[in-house]
Parts: sequence; structure tokens; C-alpha cells
Amino acid sequence: MAHQNVITIGTGNIGVEFMAQVAEKDAPHLGRHPNPTNIVGMVNSNGWLYTPGGVAIQNSPSMVRDLQSQDRELVSQGRQRVAIKDWMRSQQEYMDGGNLLELFEEIRRQGLVDDVVFVDLTANDLTSFHQRVIDSGGKIVTANKIPVAQSSWDIFKLLTQFRRRYGFSCSVMAGAGAVPFLRDAFDTSDTVKSIEGCFSGTLGKLCNLLYEGEITFSEAVKQLKLGGDTEPDPRDDLSGMDVAKKIVILARTAGYHVDLKGVAIEPFVPDGFRELSNCSVDEFMARASIFDKEIAGKFESAKKQGKTLRYVASLKIEDDKPIVTLGLREENLDSPLGSLKGNGNKIVVYTSAYSQVPYELSAPGSGTHITAGNVRRDLLQLLQNREM
Repeated sequence: MAHQNVITIGTGNIGVEFMAQVAEKDAPHLGRHPNPTNIVGMVNSNGWLYTPGGVAIQNSPSMVRDLQSQDRELVSQGRQRVAIKDWMRSQQEYMDGGNLLELFEEIRRQGLVDDVVFVDLTANDLTSFHQRVIDSGGKIVTANKIPVAQSSWDIFKLLTQFRRRYGFSCSVMAGAGAVPFLRDAFDTSDTVKSIEGCFSGTLGKLCNLLYEGEITFSEAVKQLKLGGDTEPDPRDDLSGMDVAKKIVILARTAGYHVDLKGVAIEPFVPDGFRELSNCSVDEFMARASIFDKEIAGKFESAKKQGKTLRYVASLKIEDDKPIVTLGLREENLDSPLGSLKGNGNKIVVYTSAYSQVPYELSAPGSGTHITAGNVRRDLLQLLQNREM
């Protein structure tokens, strides 16, 4: 049996869903397949729990789901998640106030760096930690975009050069096959000529709601926020920055030296959007209706031409230089991007080999269950002696 010891970093939506899926499908005691996952540690902003034999909670799927439900209820009431954190504090091995580097040093002292995979399910800047782990011969699987999108090109190369020690597929398209395809293209010298796609499930849903024309922009944003489809601050979605990080990751994976500073970002609502960038979330939501008329006009204009609008990110090569742009763009309804439904994402790639018919991949653009499931798949790619 080839089992895998993991330490989860982050106890938010994806972190808890990952733990629940492991408890239900992958934990060693289940004996469901020959490559089980053993959660030996959990880390959050308050401290860490490390149990070399495996944390007790993974043996009780119903407990994980119950704590998950409690935290969701708290969030729906506008309160902080505490259920999972309280459970962690109740464990004898819990280190209150312990930080991530202390845990890593403890594992290193025990000579177990090679036996553990760190799973980063946060949205925090853990770039220096990722470097520390990789420099020490350790392994990471991450859904966190920051270390691979906001770091320098040299750090990106340092982290991702070890194909069997660093998995970052889940940083784009909730872990669909975009990153593996581009990585393989680079490794086989299949030059990427262009990339374009829709990489935000939130903005995809928003575009579809606005195309239907039954509610205004501000109403649609409110509806998506209440449904948990946006970031806590919807401006994080509307600014385009999240999409910019994803296209930078894809471009870098294809071998192009790009960074966020070189991306031409047009926010979803460009006119006046930056004027509301510094107010509170509640104030922004209250004032979002100032964009209703402008946005409605754009969608009506596209509709009259038999088109719709999509928030599109693209990489093109001009004079041997990568040009990265993103913003709202008109698309034919039957086009690869215009035909997307719901929160669907799609990437369209032309390469030297895919020069006549592009490589296309569609997948859900959001959903904690999708991302958590694909994190589990990413872990399998790092598993030594994986059994069939």
C-alpha cells in the first residue's frame, strides 16, 4: 500500500471540504483503494495540530461534515468560522499560536520532510514557505495562486521545476487539465502561440445573468454574493485581478516571462470602479447601482448583434513578446467562449502542434467540492510508488 502523509494549510471552505473528502474516500482505515491519504497535520492562522499517526477527525466523516455545516451557518450569519478551530484546540497535540515554520522545523528535525506533502489551501502569501519546503527537498500541492503568480520569474521556476514535488494545477480552473497540458507542451518543445479563455466562474455566472436581462448588475452581484459565489468582497472578482493571476500562471507554465505588472487589466466595470476601491464592502454594495445603466447598455448592444459578453483573458505573441490582456469582450453565442453556461470556464490554446484545431478544455470554474477533489488528484501525481 502506497499511502501519502499530508499536512493541510488552511481551514476555510476548500480546506474543510478537502478533509471531508479524505475522511469519506481516502483515509487509510477505509481500505477503499491502494493509495490512501493520511492527514497528519492541520494548520490555520491560530496554530497547528500535528499527529504523526493521523489526525482523529479523518476517521469520522460525519464529524467533519457536521463541523463544516456549523461553520457555514456561522458565515451565513456574518460571523467568523470557529467550529473547526475549536475542534483543533480541543486536541492534546494542538500548538496554540504555533506558526507554520515552527511546524516545518519540527518535521525536519524528525527527518520526515520526504514523507510529508504540504497542501496549501489558503489565499495568503506563503511564497517564502513554499521556497523553504522545496529548497529542503519537500513537496507541496497548492491551490493558492500567490506563490506562482505574484512571485518573480526566478522563484516561479525554482518552485515548479520539480514536477514530482510541486503540484499547482488547482491554481487555475479549479484544477482542470490546463496547467498539465501547458507544462507538457513546454517539456516537449510544443511552442504555445496563443491562450485565451474565461477563467472566472463568478464572472461567467454574472455575464449569463446580465445577458438574460431580468435583473440589474447590482442585483446580480448581490445575488451571487448571498449565494457564496463571490469573494467576501465582490470587488476582488470584479477588478479582474483574480483572472490576471490565472493567466499569468498559464503564460509562465507555457514558458513566457510575464508578471502581473505587465498585464493590461480592464475591470469588469471600468468607468468609476476605482473610485469605489477604498470604501467598505457594505458601501460598495450600496452604491453598485451606479453601474447598472452602463452595464445594461453594453449587454443590450451585444444582444442586438446576436452576441453576448464574456470576461476574457488572453496571451498573444507579438514580435516574439508575450502580450497579456483581459477585459469584457463580445463573443458570438455559438463560439467556444460565448456558449459557456453557468460558472463554466474554458481555455483555448494554439500551439505548434495544435495549429489548425486548438486544444480546448471546459470545466466548472468554481466549487469547493471540485477544487478539493482535484487537489486529491494532484496529490496522486506526487505519490511515489503509486499502486494500481
